[in-house]
Amino acid sequence: MKTGLGAAYSERAKAPMAAVAPGKNSSLWIAAAVAIVLVAVALLAGGHIASIGSLHEKNYNEGWNVYNTARLIAGETIYDANYWRVNNYPIVSFVVVAAVNGVVHDLLLSGRIVALVAFLAIGILAAIVTWRLGGGRLASAFTGATALGFYYLMAPDWIAVDDPQSLAEALMLAGLAVYLGRAPTTGSLALSALLIVLGGFTKHNLVAIPVVVSLDLAIRMPRRLPLWLAAAAACVISLYVATALVAGGAFLDHLLSPRVFSWYHVHYHLMKFARFFKGPLLLILLFSWRIFRGERLVLVWYGVLSISAGALTSGFEGASYNMMQDAAVFLAISLGLLLQEWRTWLSQRRIGAALNGIAASAAVLVLAAPIVSNAAKALAAFHRGAGLLDADRAAEQSFAADLAYLAARPGERICESLLLCYESGAPFALDPFNSRQYILAGKLDQGELIKRVLERDFSVIQLRADICDDPVSATCHILHYPRKFNRFTDDVLYAVDRYYRIDRRSPLGVFYVPR
Repeated sequence: MKTGLGAAYSERAKAPMAAVAPGKNSSLWIAAAVAIVLVAVALLAGGHIASIGSLHEKNYNEGWNVYNTARLIAGETIYDANYWRVNNYPIVSFVVVAAVNGVVHDLLLSGRIVALVAFLAIGILAAIVTWRLGGGRLASAFTGATALGFYYLMAPDWIAVDDPQSLAEALMLAGLAVYLGRAPTTGSLALSALLIVLGGFTKHNLVAIPVVVSLDLAIRMPRRLPLWLAAAAACVISLYVATALVAGGAFLDHLLSPRVFSWYHVHYHLMKFARFFKGPLLLILLFSWRIFRGERLVLVWYGVLSISAGALTSGFEGASYNMMQDAAVFLAISLGLLLQEWRTWLSQRRIGAALNGIAASAAVLVLAAPIVSNAAKALAAFHRGAGLLDADRAAEQSFAADLAYLAARPGERICESLLLCYESGAPFALDPFNSRQYILAGKLDQGELIKRVLERDFSVIQLRADICDDPVSATCHILHYPRKFNRFTDDVLYAVDRYYRIDRRSPLGVFYVPR
């Protein structure tokens, strides 16, 4: 006789996932409400998608990814012994972007195209996961729209940018979708393992789904667990060997590069997530007994792990809101199944078709309230004269002016905007953020960099802001506060302030040249 979780899982035999078919009128009402959510998502993400071809830096990682992909294409060792330009991302995203670039011939645009396709795939795959867990067509469509909206709202600056997070999320969800909804076979387990490992070799912070699949197998089908683990291990070993052969043997050393950790950041990002999605979280908790039954218990693990892992990884310096995007996808899948349960409950009540449809469509808009409300704000801003692409056009013009300035000054350059240095033709000499982490960990000697600053080796040093927080003070002071991004040590910055002077300011930052 089964007890505990094993018994809970076996309930799917007693409580089939298929719902009672609601009426046609109800479906039309819900389809209209889902269409409203999709329009809201388009309003939110439209500007980011429309500006995919604009030449300016959308976040720090864009230039970093372009540099490393260019090095891979050139046949360089991208995981080498030079820790002034650490590459702590796995190789898959660089390979995919390089392949797309073979057609597009623009590395920045290629990376953004990959991210955009992955973003759209996240919505489709989240819908498939919902379908395989018993959601109907409309509930699954609602999940897809909500997954896109929540994913965007959690970290807008990571949508359609050259960064591997969305590609990794899409691969992980593809692996989960292959695993769910049917009795796993040798082939499906192997394919699921391959997709999930590819996701891990794209961005290694996404740990929830591989653990979820392992736990689910251990509880429901322990005899299948060794096959899954063997398939995953074979994929990991194969990709590790291929990475070492193609891109350098120091891959693991780069991947595990040190990061400063702060519990403040864990609390900050977790509370931001909770405040932003408090409505959906509360509804999921209140109706968890309806949502997480039978095979759907796998989502309990997914929710706990995606939220806790996202919060913990956001504690590392340089991590940001995108660490919680996996948790946002979990919310969307759970809400899709909650909608399905609500429709089933309504179909069993003796109420009119019109009332049934109104109640179901109202539920759609309530569950998607964070998306709809923020889209309304975006639409209002647009009507007040804030053009969809005005900010991007201004940023592109400013970037072009900075690029002309930097390109006119030959010699080695340092940029906090790595994309600016790349576009100006400067070689990849320094990754400010990661090299600082190595200095703080005692693995690099900042004296080497300070010596080069003292000798004025760099023709230009571009920083995000003035070094001295109080420009009118006779003595330079650098202030620190929790949400400040630090990409150079204080000693390096004080040396720059002493031996360099400000020659230019722009929205992108401050340009220092030798005194």
